[in-house]
Amino acid sequence: MVDFSKFKAARSQQTSNGKLLGETDKFETIDSQLATLTQQVECLGTEIIAAEQLDRKEYINQLKLLKYSVQSMERLYFKLLLATLGTAVFTVFGWCVVLYRQPESNKSQYHPAAVALLNRNLDRVRSIDRQSHSS
Repeated sequence: MVDFSKFKAARSQQTSNGKLLGETDKFETIDSQLATLTQQVECLGTEIIAAEQLDRKEYINQLKLLKYSVQSMERLYFKLLLATLGTAVFTVFGWCVVLYRQPESNKSQYHPAAVALLNRNLDRVRSIDRQSHSS
């Protein structure tokens, strides 16, 4: 605060209905105004600190919400990745089955090698049968 004791006090006299009420020091008025202004600045400083703390709390809450959102997105991405991989494996397996499977019209009831062996055996039996009938 400013020390006003160095200055000469300008004094004014207050009267009411011609009676002297007392002398008023103008510097006392200025000093009280400065004290009031100091209190207002201190209150403003307190309000600024409170506002900064509130802003800090809001910022922390926003960071927490952002962290939760990122974690949710990571979980969703992981599920989507698993679903995509599963679908890809299933699709590849399905195409392998379709490509390596013979069409129904080309399928015989028996394996071709087994049919050939059966035909040879039948031919032998027939030839033996013919020989036995001819003798």
